[in-house]
Amino acid sequence: MFWNETVPGLYQRSLGGVERGMLSAITSEQLISREPIQIRCIAHFSAPTSSDRVAQAFKDAWKALRLLKSPDIATTFGDGYKYYKVPSSQELEAWLNESFTVTQTGTPVHIAITDRQLRPGWLPVCYIVPQPTEDATSKGFIILFISHWRTEASGAFKIVNQLLDYASDLLNGTSTREALLKHTLGSEIQLLTPTLEDILMPDQHSSPEAKTRIESYFADYYSKLPCIDFPIQGSPSAGPSYVKVNQRIYSPAPTSSLISACRANGITVTSAIHSAYLGVVWHVAESSKRNRSYACVMPAQVRKRLPTSSPYREQGCWNSAQLLMLTAPAGQEFLTRARGFRKQYGLADQETWLHEDMRAMSERMLEPPGTSPAEPEALPFFTSMGVLDGDLILSEHGGMKVEKVAVWADPTGPGIVLSLWTFRGRLNIQISWNIAFHGDGQIQEVMDMIDTVLAVELEVKMGIEEVRGADCLY
Repeated sequence: MFWNETVPGLYQRSLGGVERGMLSAITSEQLISREPIQIRCIAHFSAPTSSDRVAQAFKDAWKALRLLKSPDIATTFGDGYKYYKVPSSQELEAWLNESFTVTQTGTPVHIAITDRQLRPGWLPVCYIVPQPTEDATSKGFIILFISHWRTEASGAFKIVNQLLDYASDLLNGTSTREALLKHTLGSEIQLLTPTLEDILMPDQHSSPEAKTRIESYFADYYSKLPCIDFPIQGSPSAGPSYVKVNQRIYSPAPTSSLISACRANGITVTSAIHSAYLGVVWHVAESSKRNRSYACVMPAQVRKRLPTSSPYREQGCWNSAQLLMLTAPAGQEFLTRARGFRKQYGLADQETWLHEDMRAMSERMLEPPGTSPAEPEALPFFTSMGVLDGDLILSEHGGMKVEKVAVWADPTGPGIVLSLWTFRGRLNIQISWNIAFHGDGQIQEVMDMIDTVLAVELEVKMGIEEVRGADCLY
């Protein structure tokens, strides 16, 4: 076991390189009012029963998640270690009351999120936000707040999916309730997760060959710096303000047409949108910077690349993001750039990269860049989660249904993040940004131009079904 009991009931393990890197980025921020890049994962659900029953089911589901699936949601950190304390019954209830909240019916999602920001803390928190209905059914939102060092967006969706599974069974079945009644406090420690490095390379150290490969990888990335950035409107030294999220949901027909057009051109939906996005970034960049290359990290989710026999594949509360360091030269045409990105994504599927280079990569990420040029302050980040309801979050859980989802990591500094996924046959493209550094008009232009590029290059008309969140402040 990777966890050691130091005193009765208290377990610890060393933080991994990926965890330490994320914690360093999060805890180094000074004098801010909220946790940087905290993940907010939201699911809009409906259920054929009363709101009170649903709220209690989700509260019990949150307890079940800790005891039966992911005790990592109750771990703490400090001094280079991750800790888990086996709770007494009273401590379990205190944790539950602290980390689970049901808001007043009708509370807007953005109000629930800003309410949570006024009460910062390092533990994951679950909010249920009921919405009014005209009959005996219920609808509302689940909001998961979780630190980025604990997991990534895909893992957050996994956690929300497990909550929905437990809640549905608590409403309609018996297995979860029976498992909770039989549970002995402390037996959940066997579910605590190792580090990403120990999952992929148990009992292995970095080889000289792995270190050489990783040094070459970094050298190529650093050779592209300084890279293209996204224009800042406002002062880069300004303190963080509210966040905005512009989410476009595209109808099933254009989503299907886009998938077919990408296949016909030897690219993927992810690489197509990535290429269109970067083409727009070069277009809106300052003229003096348009000859710069693109260089930016993108998380590749290791969880779905584990064998189905792995006990960690279905665990959501561990950070499975191994960073790809992607690059592209200025001046490439759309399809060349999209095919280049698809090839670079392929690194994440290589056995060498997964099972021989992981430790060397983590170790190198923690080292200073040396004499390489610094990255700009406002990077155009990009992340893709693929088809959510194929692996991460189902649209139906018994009688409970999930209508729409969203996820973003709270940006407290300059830079924008484009995220994309498909859910219920609908492509979602979303950009999140902090209004202290970027304006609504900038984001609207980027979103519109992405649609235009896809329409021109792939001959697909991007029919928008719904635009969400653009007028809300978080």
